Parts: sequence; C-alpha cells; structure tokens
Amino acid sequence: MAGSDRSPRSDTDACPDTIEDLATGASITFLERGIDEQGAYLVMNGVLPPGTDSGPARLHPQSEVRSKVMAGRANVTVRGESHTLLPGESLTIPPGEAHSIRNGGADSLVVRTTLRPPGEFEAAIRALYEVGAGGQPDLFAVAAVLSHYREDVRLAGIPWWLQLPFLSALARIGTLLGRNPLR
Repeated sequence: MAGSDRSPRSDTDACPDTIEDLATGASITFLERGIDEQGAYLVMNGVLPPGTDSGPARLHPQSEVRSKVMAGRANVTVRGESHTLLPGESLTIPPGEAHSIRNGGADSLVVRTTLRPPGEFEAAIRALYEVGAGGQPDLFAVAAVLSHYREDVRLAGIPWWLQLPFLSALARIGTLLGRNPLR
C-alpha cells in the first residue's frame, strides 16, 4: 500500500503483523486485510498501556471506524463528546469525525478496529510509528507523513484549509533537510 497505489492489499499471508511505539509501549497488530460485500477493510488490534492514549485527535476523511473494546476500559472522545467503553462494547465513527482514545483503566486496553475503506492508513501509521509516534517525533518527518497520507488521516482541531499548506511547507523543508521518511 505504499506510494500512489491506492488499491487495498488483499493478502492475509502477512497477518498478523505488529508494530510498536517504543516510547509509549503502545502497539498495533494488523489482523486482516481484504474485500467483502461491503468493500475493502482493515482489521487491527491496538494495545494501549495504562495512562496512554492514541495521540492527538484525528479524523479519517473517507473511512468509517468501528472500534470494539476487547479488554480494558476505553475513554473515547468523538466530536468532543466522551464515551466510556468496556469489554464487548463498540462505537462506530463516521468518516470525517474527530476522535481519540485513551486507556481509562489500570490494565492494558485492547481495541479491535475495522477501517472501511482503509485507504493507505496502514502505511501512514507504520510511517508515523517509524518516526517516533508518541515519543519525541521529528516535526518535519511527521508533517511529511501527514501531508502524503492526507486522504487517510488528518489532525483534528486545525481547519484543513490551514493545516494543508502548513504540513506541505514543513514536508518540503523536511525533504530539503533529508528528514522526510517517505523519500
């Protein structure tokens, strides 16, 4: 799913595959990619240690997100409204809705998320984890990733008309400085 190829991967040979954020201890395991009667999808389990969150509020312009708590206690914020989800409970977030998730319990939180359609979200999150995710990420590298994958994930809270030129400018500077992980 790298580059400009927007077609979803349909292989399941590479699943499960886990990436980790060494700074926070969070991880994502990609469980399944495919296409069914509802279209392309990506299923993944996210694990958040106690006291951690999924990062800044974000949105997926074209994807519906369905998250189900498998273990732990999730504090999910959608459009500024807080929801507490316990094991077995789920929440569907429509495309374009700002959201974030925080581990609200004393044990690890495991959330199974399905993205429909996934676009290149997997490539985007892999790149963000690679540049430092929850630790001390390189601003230029993060801007390059968010600018490149803007159809799949965006920061919430900053109007897109302002966010796009800012991210694009930082990405160009990052490329000139050799800090664009996508080049």
